[in-house]
Amino acid sequence: MKLRNVVTGTLALTLLFFAGCKGEGDGGKGAGTGDPLSVADQFMDLYYHKANIKEAAALAIPEMAQKIVAAPGAPAGDASKEKDAGQEISYTLKEKSQEGKHSYALYTIIIKGKGVEPIYRTAALFVDQGEGGAWKITLFDEKTQSTPHEETTRR
Repeated sequence: MKLRNVVTGTLALTLLFFAGCKGEGDGGKGAGTGDPLSVADQFMDLYYHKANIKEAAALAIPEMAQKIVAAPGAPAGDASKEKDAGQEISYTLKEKSQEGKHSYALYTIIIKGKGVEPIYRTAALFVDQGEGGAWKITLFDEKTQSTPHEETTRR
């Protein structure tokens, strides 16, 4: 009977240990680990609200970071001008998906200003988990829309 209690106790401690290890690994919030959506949100905040191209690019793989920084007429450059002109930039997560080490987020962006028509954009981000478990932006694609996205139109 004592051996049975020891085996049961050992099994329970082992399961608690593994559960603790798994939870800590999944919930870590350091430098791109944990949640790919938080990396995408951080990118959007840096790129659009703070107009900080360099910090936003630091969240991407090196090849994508070079494209973000070197893009002629980059929207982030426009964002700083828009903020200076008193325009408001807002974005909303439209779609998201994650399958293993690959994640996708689609945002709708509205840029409003006094006396001008709003500008509508969409931004697609692919966020992949690389070596060491860090989530990095592997693709950033932005498109200007002529009309608001379906869900931003009031009916």
